[in-house]
Amino acid sequence: MKTILEIRSFRPTARRVPPALAALGLFLLLGCAATPLGATPGDMARGRSQTAAGAEVFANECARCHGVRGEGLAGSPAILGPGALPVYPRDNASAGSFSMSDPDELQIQQQTRPAGAPWRDPFRNAELLYGFVSNHLPKSRARALNQEHYWAVVNFMLAVQGSKLPPEGVTATNASTIIIPGQ
Repeated sequence: MKTILEIRSFRPTARRVPPALAALGLFLLLGCAATPLGATPGDMARGRSQTAAGAEVFANECARCHGVRGEGLAGSPAILGPGALPVYPRDNASAGSFSMSDPDELQIQQQTRPAGAPWRDPFRNAELLYGFVSNHLPKSRARALNQEHYWAVVNFMLAVQGSKLPPEGVTATNASTIIIPGQ
């Protein structure tokens, strides 16, 4: 049986972590911390330079829910940056996924979509993106914007994603020919 003195004087021996393992842990920690979500500062600058009006509408109307870099905030999906405009909606079981919580929107989706169909059409071109953006802005803000604002946001989103915009910008007349980057 150990005496109280022996127990109090017990000092665990420190184990040394192999330097390679410590370096790997530090690299992973720094790598994760340095990977920003959403668009990079360079991508945002490109978007602002190509379409200042779209950048302004995005900052005033979209960033409050989707973040200043489109990284997605509390229940709103990422809409800028790598993988932000997937062809089909993200799987609700995946990390960082988006699920609709507006009861009216859910009821409309249930009534208008066949069983098992995705809740939105694929994003294949700017016309389909415009259709989604112009129909899914929160109802409380829908009256504040017109078609020109929606086209400005679509132009900004595509510019940030790296799409080559026509000199006149993306409009209703050319939107079906503008492919979403990475698709």
